[in-house]
Amino acid sequence: MLRPDPESSTRSEADRCSWWPLLHEALQRTRQDTISLRRHLHAHPELAGQERETTALILDRLREAGMSPTPGPDGLGATVEVSLGSGRGRVVAVRADIDAVAVDDEKSVPWASRQAGACHACGHDAHTAIALTSALVLHEHRDVLASEGFHADLRFLFQPAEETSRGALAMIEHGALEGVEAILALHVDPARPVGHIGLRTGALTATCRTFHVRVHGRGGHSARPHETIDPIPAATSIVSLIYQLAPRSMDSRFPMAVTVGSFYAGRSPNAIPDVATLSGTVRGVRQEDLEVVCQRMASIVRGVAESTGCRCTLEFELAGSPPTNNDPRLIEIMSAAAEAVVGRTGVDWIEVPSLGAEDFAHYQQVVPGAIVRLGTALADASDTPPLHSSLFD
Repeated sequence: MLRPDPESSTRSEADRCSWWPLLHEALQRTRQDTISLRRHLHAHPELAGQERETTALILDRLREAGMSPTPGPDGLGATVEVSLGSGRGRVVAVRADIDAVAVDDEKSVPWASRQAGACHACGHDAHTAIALTSALVLHEHRDVLASEGFHADLRFLFQPAEETSRGALAMIEHGALEGVEAILALHVDPARPVGHIGLRTGALTATCRTFHVRVHGRGGHSARPHETIDPIPAATSIVSLIYQLAPRSMDSRFPMAVTVGSFYAGRSPNAIPDVATLSGTVRGVRQEDLEVVCQRMASIVRGVAESTGCRCTLEFELAGSPPTNNDPRLIEIMSAAAEAVVGRTGVDWIEVPSLGAEDFAHYQQVVPGAIVRLGTALADASDTPPLHSSLFD
């Protein structure tokens, strides 16, 4: 990863932007509206594939401003054009994800989620509020911007179903990238101070696959385990072996993680159940490593089945998102823009990719793209709940 030359012509051009003070002033005027919008979205989260009210709100706000948005696939999400007067037929897209996470909200704030089992614990409410406000402000000042000689116009994508890694593919199939030559996005980062932007070329996030294991035994009385085929020790052996052997199946120089997030077996303390189930994720920054690990996991499950007499199945969900791949030229441009707005000390260079997954990567397989981090830590970063926490805000 190479840091762009801080004295590059791109940075100089960004510093000379005569239109930035105008937009900055306009954004400051909308500050409270943006905060209120974000909190409204936080209080009314919708899971992937269910973003009806969120979509309606976005469409209404855009139409009230005189814009002409297009609903997304199955009526979820939206796209809208913002003309900067380029007159060249070139388009740069900006993506914001709109869905929530299947997590209960345990915060004590007025804008806490009102929907049980759903929370904007990944910051998509902030992404949506930022993008919607930006689109409205740019549209409001389009006449002034048209005289500045932009090389391309903008298309804002309000994308559903990021958390299931299906939304970006659906948007692409729906035509969201038609005529687009580059795409940009950001993601909030509670480990980074407010006022800081985190950038990295190449992989910023990992590829991820979700797996499910079912262990079928033969249940019975806990006093007579010899009459049963107990699925619990078989399932715990699978967990132990996955944790021991899967990481040793790949080059240790590259980050990877296998995590079992759920384990269910029986409800009675004096009965051996028939079935034990476990689910989790496997993540890595290289697709080829992930495939090797998945093959090793299949071998582990077959071996435990043979040695215990249980019938064991391993299923992987449809392939998730590939690793993101930030385009170096776009990162150079975004670095210059970030320095012009928050100063050089506010630009952080990320050395190691995250093992989180991001379906923005699907767009990057079609056109050059870049996604950056936006710092949202509290004053005491150590006291800031992490992403997907029930306390995240």
